[in-house]
Amino acid sequence: MRVLGLNMPLIKPGDELPQMILKAAEQVGGLRDGDIVVIASSALATAQGRLRRLASVRASPRAKQLAKESGLEPEFVELVLREAKEILGATKRALMTLKGGTFRVNAGIDHSNAPPGYVVLMPAKPNRAANEIMRALRQQSNALVAVIVADSHIQPLRLGTIGMAVGVAGMEPVIDCRDQLDLFGKPLRITFRAVADQLASAAQVLMGEGAERVPVVVIRDVGVALVDAPKVSPKIAPKRCVYIGSLKLLKLFKRR
Repeated sequence: MRVLGLNMPLIKPGDELPQMILKAAEQVGGLRDGDIVVIASSALATAQGRLRRLASVRASPRAKQLAKESGLEPEFVELVLREAKEILGATKRALMTLKGGTFRVNAGIDHSNAPPGYVVLMPAKPNRAANEIMRALRQQSNALVAVIVADSHIQPLRLGTIGMAVGVAGMEPVIDCRDQLDLFGKPLRITFRAVADQLASAAQVLMGEGAERVPVVVIRDVGVALVDAPKVSPKIAPKRCVYIGSLKLLKLFKRR
């Protein structure tokens, strides 16, 4: 497997990402059959115009209260309230939220990689956007490729961010490993491989979090079967989640 970063110009609202990706892919010999194109969520969101100027936001009383609890700007908190399905709690510089069926810090809104005075929201309809980009890349390059939209994510009781696939097109994001045999011939019982998340993490090693200017990564020779439309979703019901079930948090979701 090869992970190939693409250096690209600064992305602006309204930019056509497929054309920019195709141009940048010349750095790695163009796109090829089997390539998986991983796009930073902030890059996609910026191209979609999902930037917000904090000075234009009017904070509600609830936002002001949560701002006091978290140390975040009231205007930023107001945007989190608008974007999140639920606010689950507050800590220093962070609000834990539910958005898109997953736990997200600050509803995925970020000061990083946004112009001064602005923040960048999560991309709108990331699966649909990934599918549209995939189809444009396939048509214009004549290469069978898949697309992942990757965002930074934190794990419970672990320091630092990893990659998470928030949008996927052209590949199955999860591989069911149940009934496969381990090294000693024992069948696996509950194992699924979150392959899209694993590839998102691999891509983010090159993307970085700062001024690296690598918003897109091509992963080549990974051996993942590509499809027209994924049949499996990486999202699961709360009752199937190990964390939620074992920590008896189901009541948190049942009342929402």
